[in-house]
Amino acid sequence: MNAVTEVPRGIGGVLTRHGASALANARTAVESIGAAVAERAELMRLLVRDDRPDEHPGDLIALSRAACLDLLRTRTVGRLAYVARAGVPDVVPVNYVVHGEDVLIRSGPGPKLQAAERGDLVAFEVDDIDEAAHRGWSVVVHGKARRLSPADVQHLPVDAQPWAVGPRSHVIQVQAHRVTGRRLG
Repeated sequence: MNAVTEVPRGIGGVLTRHGASALANARTAVESIGAAVAERAELMRLLVRDDRPDEHPGDLIALSRAACLDLLRTRTVGRLAYVARAGVPDVVPVNYVVHGEDVLIRSGPGPKLQAAERGDLVAFEVDDIDEAAHRGWSVVVHGKARRLSPADVQHLPVDAQPWAVGPRSHVIQVQAHRVTGRRLG
């Protein structure tokens, strides 16, 4: 019976000994999370929607999906972010065209095409930055990548021609699930 009664006292002693530091760590974590939530709330409060006319220098404007797609159509070079191999993200510049709401990218064999063949979720980003004026915009498309079949490619009204030389006979489609953007006014 002694062994049974000593075990709880032993555990209780450990909890009492370490309880104070665990409680302090928990308080610190809660305070840190609270500060981060408050800071994020303030940033979101300052974010201006693009349909508001009262825009000022330094305002960060959240762009509508339509405005984002319009901006995407003004460029031909963006960056594709994908997982090249397990646990190794990669971001590469690519030429692209917008077809409907999807991004089309020509590619040769390699890790980008493999990510599309796996149907990976990817991100595609385009921006325009004026560092001297502290202005610019950025649009990010999140979606599923897939490799289009040759038959699908033949029926496309547009063709994403890469600047780089070499065979790039495959087309990657980024199916836009989420399109977000911001402009610094």
